[in-house]
Amino acid sequence: MVASVVIIVGYAALYAILHSWLASQRMKDWTRRSFGPTTDRWYRFAYNLVGGVTLLPFLPMLVWLPDKVLYTLSPPWLWLALLGQLIAAAGILYGLWQTNVWHFLGLCQLFDIPLDGREDCRPPLVVFGLYRWVRHPLYFWGLVLIWLTPQMTVNRLALFASFSVYLYVGTFFEERRLVAEFGDDYRAYQRQVPRMIPWRGPRWQPQGR
Repeated sequence: MVASVVIIVGYAALYAILHSWLASQRMKDWTRRSFGPTTDRWYRFAYNLVGGVTLLPFLPMLVWLPDKVLYTLSPPWLWLALLGQLIAAAGILYGLWQTNVWHFLGLCQLFDIPLDGREDCRPPLVVFGLYRWVRHPLYFWGLVLIWLTPQMTVNRLALFASFSVYLYVGTFFEERRLVAEFGDDYRAYQRQVPRMIPWRGPRWQPQGR
């Protein structure tokens, strides 16, 4: 049992290091210098592809490694958990729609499709809708989705805890990039809207909305 947790947490740490490295501006700059400016078009798509492929090993780990059930929800708690997961999935989809799912997947960069009448594929700073409640709604709803699992095991607990830490730490690196891109506008947004937990009402109202 301990070995299973060590394997899962160890691979999760490697996953986090790899993806933080690939998402870093230093790695993007090195890729651009090495392969030319055209890398900007396919980098996001390649990043997502690597992210999806390197997630796959978690599946056999959860299936084959020795494990132990900690709890299994029964009605009515089961139905409440499933309802919460459904709401979380809808929140994730809505958040992706707000930020433009094609940009998130890297497809508009890959095919050079302008966003919302803009001249290029760079999205504007999104501070409306879910983003008025929390700066990282996709992470928040992702955490809600995994932690409301109807059956918790030791291995799932190790995986979910690892990803929760990774997502929280990842917000600091992501916001460093956003501050560099949007400057004082994003700093003002940071001061008003919570990072990951929407513990207060909507705090930001862009002009014209």
